[in-house]
Amino acid sequence: MSVSLLRAADTVDTIAVVNNAISARMLGEAFARDNVRLDRVAMVSARKLDLPWLDSCAIHVRYPDKPRQSMFAQWRFISFYRQAARMLRQVLKRGNIRRIYVVNAENLLTNHLLTVVAQRPEIELTVVVEGIYNFQEILWRNRARWRLALKPVLSALLGLKWRTPRGHLSGAFEPEVDRIVSFTDMGLKAPAAKVEVLPWEPVAPTIQADPRCLLVVHTGLWLWMDEASYLHVARSFVEWVRREGFERIIVKHHPSVGPGQLEDLLPPHETWDVTESMEDLADKIPAATVAGTCCTALVTAKLLRPDLRCVDVGADFYCDAAYAGDHSVQGLLRGAGIEIIEIGMPSGKSGRGDIAK
Repeated sequence: MSVSLLRAADTVDTIAVVNNAISARMLGEAFARDNVRLDRVAMVSARKLDLPWLDSCAIHVRYPDKPRQSMFAQWRFISFYRQAARMLRQVLKRGNIRRIYVVNAENLLTNHLLTVVAQRPEIELTVVVEGIYNFQEILWRNRARWRLALKPVLSALLGLKWRTPRGHLSGAFEPEVDRIVSFTDMGLKAPAAKVEVLPWEPVAPTIQADPRCLLVVHTGLWLWMDEASYLHVARSFVEWVRREGFERIIVKHHPSVGPGQLEDLLPPHETWDVTESMEDLADKIPAATVAGTCCTALVTAKLLRPDLRCVDVGADFYCDAAYAGDHSVQGLLRGAGIEIIEIGMPSGKSGRGDIAK
């Protein structure tokens, strides 16, 4: 660590880890609520984010590239974790840390911070909601087995501590957590007494939404089920699109993962070539209908733009095929006013799909 960073570490009183646009937005609102000064924040981006305000922090360690899902691909990120781990050790040693904000308990860095607060209870620990993940029963059963086996080893190599999360991987139920900050409490997996809702105010559209236009928001759902199961979701999605008779179809890609088979199956379409999040683009959505599968953007778009028709395709199926029968996400979707299109089981199939990854 350079001399300038060591000097910055002396003034830091807050540590934060973010991993997507939603957690960054929630973190910014939590900072405002808590009167946190950016020039006293040590920030880690646990995913690649293009948010200039993060660079206003005293220290900012940036994630270098899009994440990879395979075990061996994780080695390309070792230098990032070494840099972040070294920074955290220095800040915790030199700074007067009063607050820590994390996005979950399964990341190597956030898990280490949980163990730190267990030994330093004077530090206030906040979990910041990152998306639909926080409204599902996401446990270790939803992760590839190699992850749980590898993380304690990597933590030790990096000089970090590791403690297997107790229950929900968001960390909301860890005893050290003082608060969970969210944009809504509808179906949130967290102790109700610890939840602080910082609601998002609806925005007025700056362009007229076209009722003949559909905006498709891609997700990484295909990563969590076998190929045949996702193909059923993708085909059902396309069947619904054709039935609706949209004259114009626009797709917005997920910022971290590819679109899966759905992209190739869709009718002729155009790409909304933007880097901003759906939340930042809410006032400029060109379509009157927004559709996706298990996508946080459907919920946030509906909260920010109640005039939009937001549609989830396949929740009745993907909750079994990708999430071990956990249908709790439907509570959030229905509570937010999302229309759910049921697709049933593939022809000739019955029972629950397999979790492939």
